[in-house]
Formats: sequence, structure tokens, C-alpha cells
Amino acid sequence: MNKVIYIVIILVTTALTASSQVRFGLRGGITVGELRFDRDVIDSDNRIGYTGGLLLDANIPVVGLGIEASAMYTHRDNRLTDHDHVFKRHYFEFPVYARYRLSIPALDRLLTPYLFTGPSFSVLFDENQHTSDASNKTYLSWDVGGGVDLFRHLRVSAAYGIGITKALEYVDKEYDGRQVNGKDRYWTLNAAWIF
Repeated sequence: MNKVIYIVIILVTTALTASSQVRFGLRGGITVGELRFDRDVIDSDNRIGYTGGLLLDANIPVVGLGIEASAMYTHRDNRLTDHDHVFKRHYFEFPVYARYRLSIPALDRLLTPYLFTGPSFSVLFDENQHTSDASNKTYLSWDVGGGVDLFRHLRVSAAYGIGITKALEYVDKEYDGRQVNGKDRYWTLNAAWIF
């Protein structure tokens, strides 16, 4: 995990030094997601959470490539459908995306669509778990999405996140008492203002 973080830091640093366009912004949005468990006896429904934080945007204008990195506070809320347990988790989240801008010369000043993908590193700092359950303190997911820049300042995007590492270990007391592992699957809808 530490090697991945170092590689991401190197990529971001390289993009910043190579880019002539570095901007900062504020981002906020909602998340809609569920936990996917490794056993069929437990399921969760879709729940709405929220996210907000700071954005760094670095572009390489000639080729349309760029890097977008954020430092976010994220609240995720999940309820197990058969158990009435609600898991509220609070994360510091650090998504780092490679982005490709689809430049349309006639419309470039009005709108610029783009596609992005990359890892999102999350660090848990608060939860409302039962003492026999535990969320992992660090969590890795992979996001894929797209969006549009409007008037070069307003950015609207949607991303789908796929959990790579376990987000939650839950002891299933109502069935056979075995531990089950949950991974997040979520949509994130964001709006950002870039200065």
C-alpha cells in the first residue's frame, strides 16, 4: 500500500512540474452506495452520504491530459436490509485521477467534456459500529467516471467506485456467527468551483 502511495505522489509531482496550468478549487457532492458482502445471507440497500473538500487540477494543454487530486471528507451510510443495522463511517478520502479532456474547438470556452479514472485512498476516522464489528482503517477503491467543465470554472462529474480492499468486517450473529466481509460500491455526484 505504501508503494502505491509513493507512486501516486511521484505522478502528481511530475504532472505539476510538466503542466503550465495548475488550479485549485472547492468540491462537494453526494454519494449513493451499498456494501457488497462475500456471503449471500447479508445484503445492504442503497444509502445517500455526502462528501466535500479541496481540489487540485493540473492540465497539460497540448495533449488534453491532466491529473486531478482531492482531499475530501466523506460520510458513508449503509443499512443491512435483514438486520436493521446502520453503519455510519467517516473518512478522509484522497482520490487521484488521470483525466483526458475531449476538446471541441468551437465550444472550448463554454464546455469541455472529460473522462477520468484512478484510485481513491480512504482513511477511517470515525464510525458507529458494534464492538464486535470493525471497519478497516484504510481502504482502497478504483473510480471511473466522466464530467464536463462549464465556462472553465464550474466542474460537474459523476463517478462509479469499486471497492478493492475490504471496507467492513461484520460478525453475522443472527445466522452462524461467521465473519463476513463487505466492499463498497458507490456512485458519487460532484460539483466543483475551480479558481
